[in-house]
Amino acid sequence: MSATPAKVNKIVAYEHPDYKGLCREFTSDIRDLREVGFGDCIASLKVIGQPWVAYEHPDFGGWLREYEEGEYPNIEKHDSISSVRLITDDLKNPQITLYEHPNFQGKSKTFTMETNLTCDYFNDMASSHIVERGAWILYQHSNRRGWRVLARAGEKLPDYGIIGFQDRASHIYPLKAGRPVVKSKVLWDQVKKENEICSLIDEIIAVNRSDLEQEFIGTHSREYDSSVTYDFKFCNTTTIEAGIKIEVQPLESSRQISNSFTVEKGKSESVTTEDKIQHTMLTKVPPHTKMTIKVVQKECTVTVPVELTVEQNEKETTEYGVLRCEMGNSISVEYESEKI
Repeated sequence: MSATPAKVNKIVAYEHPDYKGLCREFTSDIRDLREVGFGDCIASLKVIGQPWVAYEHPDFGGWLREYEEGEYPNIEKHDSISSVRLITDDLKNPQITLYEHPNFQGKSKTFTMETNLTCDYFNDMASSHIVERGAWILYQHSNRRGWRVLARAGEKLPDYGIIGFQDRASHIYPLKAGRPVVKSKVLWDQVKKENEICSLIDEIIAVNRSDLEQEFIGTHSREYDSSVTYDFKFCNTTTIEAGIKIEVQPLESSRQISNSFTVEKGKSESVTTEDKIQHTMLTKVPPHTKMTIKVVQKECTVTVPVELTVEQNEKETTEYGVLRCEMGNSISVEYESEKI
């Protein structure tokens, strides 16, 4: 597994729509964009990795807008962003508890996913919250509209009245982490062979009854179908989400599997590669000799663990999967001769 630089969380800000004009890259919070010569002049954005929150005023004040990993060629509020903040929280398994009254009193309800509160019994009711995990955006209106409030892991906000948001929350959304970078390493020292079968797929007989060496008049070369089927299974506890693509480079050429293949979590994890292998036959037959040319295909099934390194939010975790290979691409030619 080759070393790959860690994926850096950053936001790229552009002066004009469609990523035109001057641009700046930021990898950490900027309290006042004017200090870096880029205040109130942003019209498009690109976000890599963790989400960012943009604010109307310096020191993270005024209205806010959230931006998850992706490209934004024409943002909602041109030339109005004065500070930006990187969300560094662990965004897995988000959880927030809303309370009916200030100081975490009255009715309460815990949420772990995006919810339109207008379809819930807690619409326009919350007055305080505790964030157990993740980072959340609370919206004034349904469908992620209106005034927004950022709520982060470990935060306890006892009174929405302080920020003028009491009984106004109608939609809540947990921010999503950027797509992880997943690298694979096949652990060939732990390979297990399940079975091996040799089968005859072609036989050619040439007979020379003369006193002179003769050239074999039949086909000098033939093509044979070969295939390799890869079946990849993630461990049951994997944190890799559907849609993440992983490139696996199965074996060095000496093991008779070549090329890399890509598996996408959530889709069929079985890939078959087909090819044609050409073998050139013996073209000379000695005098008074019967030459039998046998083409043999070796089929073998092996399983081997794969180590997956998941890099997200500038942190690395290790998970495992199992690669199963059904190989039918080992084709060889054998010669048998007898005097006649």
